Amino acid sequence: MNLRYSLGVVLLLLASFIWGIAYIPTRYLGQEGVSVFFELLVRYTFPVIIFGVFSNSKIAKVSKEEVKKCMITGLVLFLALVFSVYGIRKIEYGSMGLLLISLNLIFVPLYFVIVKKSKISKILLTASVMAMFGIFLLTINDKTSSLNIGSLLCFLASLAYSAYIILCSSVLSKDTHPITLHFYQSLTFVILCLPLVLLNYESILNINWDNKILYLAFSFIGMIAGTLAYQLFFYGQKLSNQITTVLVLSSQTIFSSLSDILIFKITLTHTQIAAYAMIIIAIFMVAFKKES
Repeated sequence: MNLRYSLGVVLLLLASFIWGIAYIPTRYLGQEGVSVFFELLVRYTFPVIIFGVFSNSKIAKVSKEEVKKCMITGLVLFLALVFSVYGIRKIEYGSMGLLLISLNLIFVPLYFVIVKKSKISKILLTASVMAMFGIFLLTINDKTSSLNIGSLLCFLASLAYSAYIILCSSVLSKDTHPITLHFYQSLTFVILCLPLVLLNYESILNINWDNKILYLAFSFIGMIAGTLAYQLFFYGQKLSNQITTVLVLSSQTIFSSLSDILIFKITLTHTQIAAYAMIIIAIFMVAFKKES
């Protein structure tokens, strides 16, 4: 077993855990009338301020070409998040959106087989298929949704997420520090979200700013989900690989469901339990595989 690789899997799991439970404050903010773009602005302003203040010298030393690549990566992530949020909102059945977005479990391996002419180990291939089938089981009890704009947006989100993971790996492999990528990726979000938020500034005025829980939710998505989780993600991907990354990130579904179970007392069906078990087994398969 490669300990460096396994550490990468653990870091990716921690990031997935944070992003999975971030579903709760994100949903709460939506219920309180916080717009998608304002939430994204808050989430990515935190790392811009934190790294801008405490890692200024590291960020200032990078070349214009490096900055360009980091900001392109941020743009692709921005598109992925926007496609997924609006896709799930418009699609008739939410779990069908989950299935479409999770197609990156297929797209990333296909990229390496077709474009890079790389061979994928049998363990990674088996784990990818198992995790994809597990996610399919999560949608099996829903009626099939007809193709609409929501379906298209979820499909585009999957392509964008796949491209983001591949781009992250490419940028980090060229000795770009995770903090540098994180700062300029987040700065891209701030630049894109700020004018969109200002165009709809009335919605900000309508938020109940006397609600203290609101500040806790913003702090979590900014400090934990927007800052800590991305650093875990970048270092985890740096220590593992892109295919392992998409596999481990599929565990976000499990963590978000566990949040629902613990907080909202939701009971899982036997099919859902089987689906989550398959995803967990797939992650353990790649975590303890012998080859790096």
